[in-house]
Amino acid sequence: MTERPARAASAAVDDAAELTPAELAAKVAGLRRDAVKGKRRLASSVLAMEVVVFWLAIIVAIVMSGVAPAVAAPVGVALALGCVVVAAMIKRPWAYGAGWVLQALALACGFVVHTMFVVGAIFLLLWFAALRVGDAAMRVADAYAASVAGRGPDM
Repeated sequence: MTERPARAASAAVDDAAELTPAELAAKVAGLRRDAVKGKRRLASSVLAMEVVVFWLAIIVAIVMSGVAPAVAAPVGVALALGCVVVAAMIKRPWAYGAGWVLQALALACGFVVHTMFVVGAIFLLLWFAALRVGDAAMRVADAYAASVAGRGPDM
């Protein structure tokens, strides 16, 4: 599983042969920065989509599951606001853990609105995939940095 980032990075090292050390350092920093930004964008996108799901779940809880509006509205709004806050704070390391908590809460909503078991599972998979793809991009950037680090300034 770790071979793919190393292979991609070693192929890119051949392309970097004509870069100056300063250009190479800038490219490495840019790859890492883009990987981190990509992970944040993916995670924030999942949470942003989930806001809509929690808003719609309020209606479903009231109409289909018979939950009192005084209960469904505050819970749905709190979960939706939680998604907004975590998406806005995704630069902080704790936000990813909070995102996992929100995914668990989305699944737990399935005990009241049974459809949320399916929808929560879908968003759990999307959250997992977003973090996994983001981590893979960071591994590629790190492998590239390690590959070009051995090149030395005079090569």
